[in-house]
Amino acid sequence: MDNYTVYHIHSDLSNLTAGTGADSVTKFVDYLDLAEKYGMNSFCFSEHGNQMNWIKKKQGIEKRGMKYIHGNEVYLTRHTDKQQGLIRDNYHYMLIAKNYEGVKELNTLTSKSFNRQDGHFYYNPRISFEELKSTSDNIIMTSACLASPLWRMYKNPKLKNELEDMLQWMGDNRHRMFLEIQYHTHPEQFEFNKLLHQWSKDLQIPLIAGTDTHALNREHQEARKIFLQSKGATYGNEDMFDLTFKSFQELVGMFESQRALPRNVYLEAIHNTNSMADMVEEFSLDKTPKYPKLYENPIEVFKQKINDGVVKRGIHQFPKEKRNEYYDRIKEEIDTYIKLDSVDYMLLQKKIIDWCHENEIYQGYGRGSVNGSLIAYVLGITEMDSIKHKLNFFRFLNPDRVSLPDIDIDFPPSRRQDVIDYLSGLDGVEFAEIITFNTLADKGSIREVGRALDMSLDVVDHIAKNIETDEKKFRKEYPDLFQYVDVLKGVIQSMGSHPSGFVVSPIDLDKHLGTVYTKESKHRVTSVNMKELDGENYVKLDILGLDNIELINETCKLAGIERLIPDNIDTSDLDVWKTLRESTLGVFQFEGDSAHAYLKTLFSDETLEKIHHDLGEVDYIDLLSLANGAIRPSGESYRYDLAKGITKDNGHEGLNQFLSETLGYMVFQEQIMRFLTDFCGFSGAESDSVRRGLAKKVGTEQFLPAIEAGFIETMRTQYDEDEEHAKQILQSFLKVIEDASDYGFSVNHSQPYSYIGYIGAYLRHHYPLEFLTVALNLRGNDLDKTTKIVHYAKQKRIEIKPIQFGKSRSVYSFSKDEQAIYKGIQSIKYLNAKVAEELYELAKKDYDRDNFVMLVVDMLEHTTIDTRQMEILIRLDFFQEFGRQEVLLEISKVMMDRKKPDGELYPEFVTVSLKYTKGHKEKTKQQRIANLENFEKAVRDHPPQKVSLHEQISFEKETLGYAVSTFEDVSESFAVVLDIDKKFTPKIVLYRVKTGEESVLKVNKKKFYQGDDDLLYVGDVIQILETAEKNGWKNVNGKWVQNPEAKDIWLEKCKLIRKSKERDAVLDNNCRSIV
Repeated sequence: MDNYTVYHIHSDLSNLTAGTGADSVTKFVDYLDLAEKYGMNSFCFSEHGNQMNWIKKKQGIEKRGMKYIHGNEVYLTRHTDKQQGLIRDNYHYMLIAKNYEGVKELNTLTSKSFNRQDGHFYYNPRISFEELKSTSDNIIMTSACLASPLWRMYKNPKLKNELEDMLQWMGDNRHRMFLEIQYHTHPEQFEFNKLLHQWSKDLQIPLIAGTDTHALNREHQEARKIFLQSKGATYGNEDMFDLTFKSFQELVGMFESQRALPRNVYLEAIHNTNSMADMVEEFSLDKTPKYPKLYENPIEVFKQKINDGVVKRGIHQFPKEKRNEYYDRIKEEIDTYIKLDSVDYMLLQKKIIDWCHENEIYQGYGRGSVNGSLIAYVLGITEMDSIKHKLNFFRFLNPDRVSLPDIDIDFPPSRRQDVIDYLSGLDGVEFAEIITFNTLADKGSIREVGRALDMSLDVVDHIAKNIETDEKKFRKEYPDLFQYVDVLKGVIQSMGSHPSGFVVSPIDLDKHLGTVYTKESKHRVTSVNMKELDGENYVKLDILGLDNIELINETCKLAGIERLIPDNIDTSDLDVWKTLRESTLGVFQFEGDSAHAYLKTLFSDETLEKIHHDLGEVDYIDLLSLANGAIRPSGESYRYDLAKGITKDNGHEGLNQFLSETLGYMVFQEQIMRFLTDFCGFSGAESDSVRRGLAKKVGTEQFLPAIEAGFIETMRTQYDEDEEHAKQILQSFLKVIEDASDYGFSVNHSQPYSYIGYIGAYLRHHYPLEFLTVALNLRGNDLDKTTKIVHYAKQKRIEIKPIQFGKSRSVYSFSKDEQAIYKGIQSIKYLNAKVAEELYELAKKDYDRDNFVMLVVDMLEHTTIDTRQMEILIRLDFFQEFGRQEVLLEISKVMMDRKKPDGELYPEFVTVSLKYTKGHKEKTKQQRIANLENFEKAVRDHPPQKVSLHEQISFEKETLGYAVSTFEDVSESFAVVLDIDKKFTPKIVLYRVKTGEESVLKVNKKKFYQGDDDLLYVGDVIQILETAEKNGWKNVNGKWVQNPEAKDIWLEKCKLIRKSKERDAVLDNNCRSIV
C-alpha cells in the first residue's frame, strides 16, 4: 500500500458556509491536479455544510481516472426548535454517500439544513442529532475533527450522558462508522487521537486517517491566514495545524512526527481510507431531458391547443394556398417537437403565458431563436408569425441535433416577480433559482490583502483604483502585497443566484441536486451552477425584465388603445420613421448616441433614395433589423457602407440576388442556413448543424466537401457555370460565411426587437403625453434618462411640472388640457403611494386658497401624512397655491408639532393653544381652528424670512435626488455644486440656478487640490468666470490619445459665493479664484 484516499478536504467553496467566510483559498481543480499527479484512485470533497458544484467535481474527478465520492462535513445541533431557543453548538461530523441512494439522501439532508425559517440554518446550515441518527445504511460516517461532538462532549462534563449516548449509537452502527484520527501537533489532537484509539478498541469501530486539508501548499496556507486576517477572523493556534495537501509518504511522516499512536495503528487508519473508498459504489447520472409533466396525454393536449391557436390567430380563414402553407409548416414542427420530446416544454410555456394574460401580464414579442417557430406564435408564446417574417424554425429546434429548446421571455419588470412566484407554486413542477458564485477580482484582492497587512488605507485605495494602468510599477513597489493578491484573486467569497435563470423539473431537486438558500433568495437555489444543469439536461427558464415592453403596454393602456403588436401595427407610417432621425428616445436598442447617429444616416433621404434605386420598395422594419445587426461587433466590416446604402458585389448574380435584401452583406446567421439549403442542397436541419460547426472552427474542413459539391451542382444546373469558376466563387464567399458564423446576428432575434423599437417610436409620435408619462415612471430614478425625457418633452412643447396639490398622484400623471406631465409623489424621499393618493382625493374638495389651516385640518383628519412628510411637501412647493413655503411651514409646525410661534414676529400667539389633533373633542377642535385661522392671518401679514437659494437647492437634492428650483434674479453664471467625482481628473456636476440646467465640467488636478483642501465641495455656490472646450481622450491599444470627436468642458476660473456645510469651519469666508 503506497497510497490513500483523501476524503476530508476543503476548497474555497467552503467559504460560503464556514463561519469565518475565509476557510480556503484553493480551487478544487488544483487539488485534483495534484491528486492525479500522486496517482490517487478515489477522491471525496467535504466542504463545510455544503455540496456546491458537486456535479462539476464529479466530472473533474472521473476525468482524471478517479472514483468520485460524495461527502459533506455537516454541522450538527442538538435541536432546531425555535421555541426552545436556538443554540450555536454547530458540531462537525462527516457524512459520505455509500451509493446513489446515499447521494440522494445526503442531498436531501443538506437541502434541509439551509432552511432559514424552521431553525435549521443558524449561522451555518445544520442538521439535528435526531436527523443524523435517522440516516440509513446508505450513509457512511466519520467522527471528523476537534469540532466533533465526541471531543467537545468529552471536554464538557455536563455532556457526559450525551457523549455516552453518542458512543452507544456509533457502536450500534459500527458497520458504517469510522473514528477519525488526524496528524496535527496540537495537544488536543494528540489527546483526542489516543482517546479515539481506545474507543476504537472498545466499540470495535475502525480508525480512519483524516487530513482536514484546507490548502494546496505552504503558499496557499499563508494566503489563507492573510484571508482570515482580512476578515478579522481566526481559528486559533493555526501554526499547530499543517493544513496542506499530503502525498502518502508525507502523510505517514506527519503521523510519525506526531507520535500519538503506534505505527501499525496509524498505517491501518491510512489503509482504511481506501477501505472506505472500496465501500462506495460508483454511479452515473441520468442525462435524459427533464421536462416537467403537466398532462397525462401531452401530445393530444398539444395538438388541441395548436388547433385553438390556429382559430385565435385567424389562420383558418386564410386563402386556401396560404392556409395550406401554414398547415404544412405546423405539421413539420409538430413532428420535430415530438421527435425531440419537447412537447411538455412547449405546454409549460403555454401555461405560463396563459396565466400571464389572465392576469394582464403581457410579454415581449419574442426573444431569440424561438421566433422561428410558427407553433410558438400559434400558442401565443411569441407574437412573431415566422412565415410572414421569414424566420427560420431549425435555428430554434433541429431534429438532427438533440438539445433542449431554450425560450427566453421578456416581461414587464414590475410584473416579473409575479411570474416567478407563479412558477414556484405550479403543481407538478419543481422550481429553484440557480446558484452563482462571487469571486475576488483584482481590486477586491488588493483591498483584502492590504487590510490584512495593515497597509495605509489611502495607499491601498490608490493601488486598487490605478491597478489597470500602473500594475508593473505597483508589483515592483509592493511585492509582499502581490504575493498574496495573486493567490486570492478568483477565490470564491459569497454566493448569489442567477438574475433571470430558473430551473424547472419533474423530479425532486432537493434529492437529485441539493438546494440552498442565500441571504437574499426568496426561493430555494440549486447547489450546482448553470453549466452543470445544462450538462444533465435540466430545463431552464429565462424570465427577463424589459422596460421597453412595459413602456409599450402601459402607454397603450393610458392611451386607451389595443395593445400594439407586430400583427396590428402600421409599419408604413413614414412620419414615424422620420422621427428616428431627430431622436431615438424610447426606441429599443437605439437609444445610445452612436446607435442614434447610425439610424440618422441609414434613414437619411440620401441613403433611402439609394436603397430604393437599387432594391425598389423595402420594408423599413427589415431595414431596422439590418441596423440591429450592423451595430453589433459583427457588423464592423460593413456597418458604415450599409448605413450609406452602398450595395456589395459578391462576384456572382445568384449570390447578389440571394443577399439583395441585406444589400449584399451577410448580416444574419440564418442567411448562412439559407445559403446552404438554396445553393448547396442541405436540408433545413442540416444547415443549422453546419452553421454551428462553422462557428466552432471545425466546419470548414469537415463540411467543405459537401458544401463544395452542392454549390458546384447548383452553379452548373441553375447558372450554367463550369466547375472551376464555381470553386473560385465559393472560395471568396467562404470567408464571408465564416465571418458571419463567428459573429453574425440572428434575424429571429433582430426582427421582434426591431418591432419593439418601431412600436416605441410609433407610440412616442402619436401618443407623446402618454408615452413620456410612462417613460418617466419607468425611468424616473435614472437621472441621465430622466434628463433626456425632459429634453424631448420640451422639444414637443410638453411641460414636465413639479409636484402640485390637486394635480400630482403617486406616480407621474398627465393633463391633456395643459399638455403637461406632473411629477408623482411616491418617489420622493420619505413619501409613499398611500399618502399621495389620499392627498389627490382630498384635492377634489374646493378649498379657500387663503385658508391653509382647513386643508391641514382635513389632512390630519383624513390622511396618514406625518410631520416630516408635510414639511417636505411644503418645502417642495406642493401647496404653492396656498402661499409661500415659509408661511405654510410656520402654520403646519404649530398645528402638528406643538411648536411655539416665533415670539418676535407673533408675540400675541405665544400663549395661545394651536396644536390640532384628530383625538380632540369637537368643541376643542373648533376653538383651535379659530385660533389657527387668526394665526394664519398674522403669518400672512408678517411672513418669516425666505429660504435661501443654497438651502432650497440642497433640500431638493436631498429629497428629490436633483434640483428643480430656478431663480430669475441671479446671474446665469451662478451654479451649485451637486456632485464631485475625484476618481481620475476631478469632474464636477453643476446646477445652473437661473436655468435649471445641469452640466459636467472637468478641473485641472493641480488647481483642484490646493494644499490640504479641495477647491470645491458638494453644496458650494459658485460663480463661473471662465470655461474652455478641450479634446477628450480615449484608450487605443493601452495608450491614452486625444480624441477630437469628443469634447470636454473645463472650468478655468470661478469664485466661491457661498460655502457648503461640508467645508471645514476654520476656512475663512473670502471667495477665492482658480489662478
